[in-house]
Amino acid sequence: MKNYRIHFIRHGMTEANLRREYVGRTDYDLCPEGIRQLIQKREEYAYPPADRIFCSPLARCIQTAGILYPDCRKLTVNSHFLELDFGDFEGKTYDQLKDREDYRQWLANSLTTAPPGGESGEEFMSRLVVGLNEVFAQMMEEKLDDAVVITHGGVIMTLLHGVGLPKTEFGTWQAGNGEGYTVAMNTAMWMRDRAFEIVAPIPQPKGSSQEEDEDWEEDAWEEDWDEDE
Repeated sequence: MKNYRIHFIRHGMTEANLRREYVGRTDYDLCPEGIRQLIQKREEYAYPPADRIFCSPLARCIQTAGILYPDCRKLTVNSHFLELDFGDFEGKTYDQLKDREDYRQWLANSLTTAPPGGESGEEFMSRLVVGLNEVFAQMMEEKLDDAVVITHGGVIMTLLHGVGLPKTEFGTWQAGNGEGYTVAMNTAMWMRDRAFEIVAPIPQPKGSSQEEDEDWEEDAWEEDWDEDE
């Protein structure tokens, strides 16, 4: 049975990263250091192939796609891959929020509790699964082997923790800027189990066995949400 490879990559660094803010929907550009880091990673490491790129509509993700995949002309913007809506917590730091009761309640149970004016973890996950279904359907329709999804840190952690195998702690899948994970999907596993296999981190060292195989065949909020996701 055919496996489809989806490569989830977190956008590059922004000024909000440096200020350690919760930022979901504010449309920041990459900062100069973020651009430099992405160029350096692209030159020093191997990124997976992209038959098509799916991208959050925010500038930091679209700019990351242009830097890491300058030759790819097939880019689809998909708003289902936006970061969590942090509501009233948007643009604030842990130190600014730590004494608020609504913030403490959210940290204690982010799955069913939403920030004021924002999304709960359940609502977030439901949205992401819709986006993943759209990517998977388009890959099958276009007979694509490899798709790249350039998105946000919370998106990657939530999807991999929620439907990824092997099962492990949420924070295991925290990705640095310009980093992420490759997953493998097939129709049986997805339709039967609503699951995919987590294959490898991104990027890979140049010359690694995975990078050399052109087909890429696969043999909590306070701490784990990394501010500007």
